[in-house]
Amino acid sequence: MALSLCGPLAAGPGQGLAQTPGSDAAALLEPPGPPPPRDSPLGQSYTQALFVDVTVGFVPYANDVPLMLGAGIRFADIHELWARVGFIIGVGDDRGYTFGSAGYRLALRPHRLVRPIFGGLVAGLGATCTHDALGQPSCTATPLFIFAATGGIRLEPVPWFGVFTQLTFGTDTYPNPFGMLEVGLSFALPQS
Repeated sequence: MALSLCGPLAAGPGQGLAQTPGSDAAALLEPPGPPPPRDSPLGQSYTQALFVDVTVGFVPYANDVPLMLGAGIRFADIHELWARVGFIIGVGDDRGYTFGSAGYRLALRPHRLVRPIFGGLVAGLGATCTHDALGQPSCTATPLFIFAATGGIRLEPVPWFGVFTQLTFGTDTYPNPFGMLEVGLSFALPQS
């Protein structure tokens, strides 16, 4: 009889004890490999994909609540370029204005449920708005631009659907610091 390095006793043929499966020490010492790509039910990969996202945000300083619709492209599993249009609903300094934004996002840990996301954006609004000490908004026709970094997390239970939240920090051309909390949904269509 021989003692296996991985636990149970193993015996050769005809020695009365059954050899246990999975007692191969080399197989147990190998590190797990990368997860297999998550394919769609149609057999297509999401390494290259077009996506649409729908988000809502909150900008504390201006008390704005922007609703956004965006589209973008994913390539090499982790790189995403996107563009969005948005409308600021009935609260805050910038209420009633539309805006556009574009950016880059790095979505780490492809093919996993939890994906950290990091990136940057530039956004433009057709007016510069602020508020006085009493909270009354006032606007000028000077366009406002925002430059910011983003970071957050996206949950992808399936490769074509994600739920994400992210924080955005930067500055605008007023100049004021800029911050926003976002929550959104993304839907992908495979291209590879």
